[in-house]
Amino acid sequence: MKPWNHACCVGLFLTTLSLVCIVANAFLLVPDGKTWSSDQLSMHVLLMPGFIGGGLMVLCPGFRMVLAAVEHPNWIPCSCWCSVFGMLGAIYCLSVSGVGLRIGPKCSINDEWDYHFQETAGTYLKNDTSWNLCEEPLKVVPWNVTLFFLLVVASCLEIVLCGLHLVVEPIHAPGEIQKTEDILGNFQRRAQLTETSLTARSFLLAPGPQPGLPNPCLPRINSLESTLPLSEQRIL
Repeated sequence: MKPWNHACCVGLFLTTLSLVCIVANAFLLVPDGKTWSSDQLSMHVLLMPGFIGGGLMVLCPGFRMVLAAVEHPNWIPCSCWCSVFGMLGAIYCLSVSGVGLRIGPKCSINDEWDYHFQETAGTYLKNDTSWNLCEEPLKVVPWNVTLFFLLVVASCLEIVLCGLHLVVEPIHAPGEIQKTEDILGNFQRRAQLTETSLTARSFLLAPGPQPGLPNPCLPRINSLESTLPLSEQRIL
């Protein structure tokens, strides 16, 4: 796969995953579809792992990869450094979300707001009958488990994609970019040669006493033709 195609695919996947993380984090702020005060929400929700880590920190390199692949191929090597930034964001999202899953949500039982599943060390995930112990928010446990699990999966995929881009692009991008620059250079030289040829023909066809006069455009034509590959040179 060509570097710009690879960069475009990775960028599109990263952009999609970052948007998924942002939406998941937004839902974590409203368990049961209701608004709650900050002291009634889990600390791991307030750390915004999906919005900051798996969201914005991955969205920026993902968008840059797509832009580099579509409009600016010379940006592809620089996008590798953006992958490091995105990987750090994904690692942050994975760490916070994993701890949030292990500790459990903050909820009210007998009018006491606390992390009531913290002592279970994550075993509450296998005992869904204990999920109904929370009185407020009523369904906060399945709500948090689903969304945090989604963040864990999305951040793992982001780490893999950023790492893949970081390894593949420095190897293949320089050669392909040089080929692109050579093609563009040949195209520009051919355009200049065509323009000079048209000028020479107009000089020869112009009325007046031209017999025996040298064509001032021929030296420029010859110099431009000499810069083209042998297979592309032609005789005017």
